[in-house]
Amino acid sequence: MAPSKGDAQSVAARPFLISFSGIDGAGKTTQIEHLSSCLQKQGLRVLRLSFWDDVAAWSKMRAGVGYRAMDSGHTGRMEEPSFAPKNNKHVRKWYLNAARSGFYMLDVARLHRLMASQNVKNCDVVIFDRYIYDQVANIYSQSFVARIYAKLLMKQTPAPDLAFILDASPTAAFARKPEYPLEFVYRNRQTFLHLRELVPQLIIISDAKPDDVKSEIYFHISQSRLAERTLTEGKTDVRVAGPVVRTPNSCSVRNEPTASV
Repeated sequence: MAPSKGDAQSVAARPFLISFSGIDGAGKTTQIEHLSSCLQKQGLRVLRLSFWDDVAAWSKMRAGVGYRAMDSGHTGRMEEPSFAPKNNKHVRKWYLNAARSGFYMLDVARLHRLMASQNVKNCDVVIFDRYIYDQVANIYSQSFVARIYAKLLMKQTPAPDLAFILDASPTAAFARKPEYPLEFVYRNRQTFLHLRELVPQLIIISDAKPDDVKSEIYFHISQSRLAERTLTEGKTDVRVAGPVVRTPNSCSVRNEPTASV
């Protein structure tokens, strides 16, 4: 269904929204730092947010519940795990998934409130480290109920202008950031890739060298609404060095002039 005129005006009025998702260790933080720095050099007001820290409701309590559930089958003194999970999303008990489903609805409500805040409205670009897609990946399966719930959740969520999923080798990602069991990392990666079935606009950036990933991200930026906006407002064009993978290979949001057809 094509968006209404009112919806289009609403999207154009709010800051340009970019989200980065993917398994732990895929390189999201590195790419977010590169992109936010480059956009700021062009005179854009950039706000970086973490979905877990800035949006998720009662995140500390949720992490604690997951940890207790992980060790509920043990008796005596708890042993330290060989990894240091932040929110125990790898613990897949049915009652935890049910609780998460409810919390994710609260997260969406908090996200709407955040996007309506003056702090966000004063920015040109908002970049999220993780988004609702990462939450859905924690509970998603091929079951009918899970798919219906995921569609409902994402329908209620503000859609990013660009939603990136950074793909990565589970083994390499685990070596860089061993927060969760390797078996979970493999399973989590497959879930992220399957999300394209529900959200076709997700942009999956294939596993590659950091500079190649950066070039691919910059290409999508240059083809987006942000490029048109900065041309109108006269933002500065800044070029940065980088390998040529897919032109343009800089984070410039200004398109080169093209001949009329």
